[in-house]
Amino acid sequence: MHLLNALLSEGSIIDLDGTFFIQFAIFWVAFFVLRSLVFKPLVAVFEEREEAIDGARRDAKQFAREASEKEAHFDKELHKVRTAAGEERDALRTEAKHLEGSILEKVRAETEKSLKEADEQLSHEAKRARQEIQATTPALAKQIATKLLQREVR
Repeated sequence: MHLLNALLSEGSIIDLDGTFFIQFAIFWVAFFVLRSLVFKPLVAVFEEREEAIDGARRDAKQFAREASEKEAHFDKELHKVRTAAGEERDALRTEAKHLEGSILEKVRAETEKSLKEADEQLSHEAKRARQEIQATTPALAKQIATKLLQREVR
């Protein structure tokens, strides 16, 4: 209670004299000066940084979207190229088989022709050899008989 009486008897805790108004004016001058020189530029720097970060995020998302679209397009084109290459390979194989078949048929025909000619030539030579043998057989038989009998046979 003593404290309360002391406070009431001595006056108020806050003394409102002329220095209060000077301090109040200094506060507002400092506030406006600091606001224009420090706070606004600092807030602007923070906002620019946030905008730059958000812009970089947007750009990154856009780049990721474009990359996935390009990858899908690349995969689609790669599939088309592989399919076309497979078809081309199959077409070349088919063409090669036809070419192989025609070459084999040609070689087979030439071989058969050569064999037929050789067969005809052998047959002709065998016929000629038989004719020669038949022509010389009587004379040869006579010679053999003469030698075996050791006398001349007619």
